[in-house]
Amino acid sequence: MDFLSRLSKKEKRLFYITVAIVGVLLLDRVVFKPVISKLEGFNGKISLEEKKLSKSMLILAQEQSIKNEYDKFAQGIKQEQSDEETTAALLSSIEKMANSVSVFILDMKPGQVEKGESYKKYSVKVEAEAKINNLSDFIYQLENSPKLLRVSEFRLTPQKKESFLKISMTITEVLIN
Repeated sequence: MDFLSRLSKKEKRLFYITVAIVGVLLLDRVVFKPVISKLEGFNGKISLEEKKLSKSMLILAQEQSIKNEYDKFAQGIKQEQSDEETTAALLSSIEKMANSVSVFILDMKPGQVEKGESYKKYSVKVEAEAKINNLSDFIYQLENSPKLLRVSEFRLTPQKKESFLKISMTITEVLIN
């Protein structure tokens, strides 16, 4: 306090103003800035959560139509038969599709049934002959059938016959339990 007693009245006023300004700046840097930045961070998180909530509300509003679509597709992929009956139905549907687009099946062999937690995967090895345009129609029918059919392995070999190809493929179907 010895320092303050040596100062004139004007210098004391200037000293107090300087201390007040430094105090306010220090208070701003130490208290206000961190609090404001935290609040801005919270506001950002709140707006992000609001966007997620509005998206969830939109999905929730469409719940019934989503359930209807699920039920429509689930009918085609739920297993309601034994493994043997399902394999026979798969072989039959592949044969029908092949005949409808002039793909000549030479041999079909059912593969092992792969069992997962909530699904079963049936596979069929198919040997066939076809022209390229008929083959593309056949694959298109397989991929776009209401069943979950996919061509998982595929091999082509040219034949000596005019524009015929020998096809070796594995077709899989997935059914949920």
